[in-house]
Amino acid sequence: MVSPKVHLFVDNSNLKVEGARLAYAKRINGGKRSKQTDDSYEIDWGKFIHLVKSRGDRLLAQVPVLYGSRPPPDDSVWQQIRNEGFDVKLFDRNIRDKEKGVDMEMGMDVVERFFEVNPPATMVIAAGDADFKGMVERAKKRGWAVEVWFWGNAAVEMQNVANYFDIDKAFDYLKKGGGVPLPPKM
Repeated sequence: MVSPKVHLFVDNSNLKVEGARLAYAKRINGGKRSKQTDDSYEIDWGKFIHLVKSRGDRLLAQVPVLYGSRPPPDDSVWQQIRNEGFDVKLFDRNIRDKEKGVDMEMGMDVVERFFEVNPPATMVIAAGDADFKGMVERAKKRGWAVEVWFWGNAAVEMQNVANYFDIDKAFDYLKKGGGVPLPPKM
């Protein structure tokens, strides 16, 4: 029997910022989420891929895609992420230092995948904002199984529109350079 395959799309900025907010909440704020972040929390992307694949012993259908803002020239994190197996798509920030283009590009790539892959398979969206709700609904109409993997503060619309996996319980496992050695059961 062939293992099911998953198509993985990750909004890095969304996952990273909300992970840093959870880290601040756990370390400093008595577990209560706020706008403050603990920027020392970094996600181990190899562990993230392992966590997604380990649910049902799945394989990746294609190279997973990670979307985010262009780092400073001396930053090595994106090369490390590529080494973990991701295709990386970087975007410049606008004059107000706001990320632009990430959600649209990710959405377009997902829609392209709808038309390129037949029969439909499983799509994993690692993003928590409601902007992706319509895309998820369209994927499901086309026969795709859709999973949303995000922190516990994902938009309710995203939690309700797909199979939702709250990665708060994997917080320690996903921590780069530490955490726990074995993933939680998802």
